[in-house]
Parts: sequence; structure tokens; C-alpha cells
Amino acid sequence: MSAHEETVAHRDIGESPEGENRSIARPAAPAAKAGAGARRIIFLVLLAIALVLPATLKNFVVFQLTQTMVYAIAILGLNLLTGFNGQFSLGHSAFYAVGAYTAAIMMEHMGVSYVWTLPVAGVICFIIGFLFGLPALRLEGVYLALATFALAAATPQILKLSPLEHWTGGVQGIVITKPDAPFGLPLNQDQWLYYFTLIVGII
Repeated sequence: MSAHEETVAHRDIGESPEGENRSIARPAAPAAKAGAGARRIIFLVLLAIALVLPATLKNFVVFQLTQTMVYAIAILGLNLLTGFNGQFSLGHSAFYAVGAYTAAIMMEHMGVSYVWTLPVAGVICFIIGFLFGLPALRLEGVYLALATFALAAATPQILKLSPLEHWTGGVQGIVITKPDAPFGLPLNQDQWLYYFTLIVGII
């Protein structure tokens, strides 16, 4: 093989004639770029539809859609644990309940604005999850699933205890007054709750 042919061969495999490795810059795959662009377009189309829906539906249907988005946000939280970390949990509803009751108690018993209840509820859920997670780190597989299931089963009973009934409402729960739209926005309570939940879900 001649020197010229050897140089070409080395270039083909990404090495210099002296044997030094060289990285070959390869452009991003067109298919990946096209896929990302398609996802953005789909997201924008769905967002546009979501923004228009409340103006075309009855208030009851708008409220049901809001409830659906609330559950979707809860599922996103579960996906962080199960989808990304591979940990199997059956107790996610317990933390959902803690956050919901924290926000409701602050709104109805303390007069705190619903906007400020979200970060406080998140911090309290984080603390409880951390305290529960420390001993649960020793568990895995079916044992972790059973431990989290026990937490989910115990939470409703704890919320109905007599010492807590004044705050949690016992078996009746807490009836929350729907917030009015701020800044004089021409939206009824159900429509504003829908848009507020949509914003939280996107964030």
C-alpha cells in the first residue's frame, strides 16, 4: 500500500497516519431534528385547543377537565419516581392527599391565598416524603411496594381521626370556595380554575 493510500485509509477510520485518534464531527441526524420540530408543533396545537376549550363548553365540563389536569399533574410526580428512577410505589396518593389537605386547610382555616398554598404544600410533601423515604431506602421491589401501599391505606384513616377532624373535616372533607379570576379578567370561577391549573401543569 502506498503512503497516499495509507493516509486515506487512516482518514476513513478517524485516525492520523501516526496512529492518533481523531474525533469526527457528525451532523445531527435530520430525523431527530424533524421529530423535535414535530413535537413542538403538536404541543402548540394542543395548547391552542386547550386555551379555546373553556369558551366552548359548559362550566361542569370545564370543571371536569380541570380535575383531569389535576390528576395528570399528580401522575407527572409519580413518573419522576417510577419512570425515571425505576422505584415501584403504591403510596403516591398519600402525598397527593397531604398536599391537597395542606392547601385546603390554609385556604379555609387560615385565609391564605390559593397561590401561596402551592409552594407551602410542596415543601410539606417534600418533608414527609423525605422522612418516609429514609427508612424506605433499605427496601426494594415488592417490599417497597408493600410499604408504600401501607402508607396509602393508612392516610385516609389518619385524616379522619377525631383530633384532626376540625382541620380536615373528617369524613366530610373540606369544601373549598372557588377563587375568582384576578385583575378583572372576564372569566367565571370554573374557567379561571381551568386556566390556573393549565399554567401549573405546563410549569
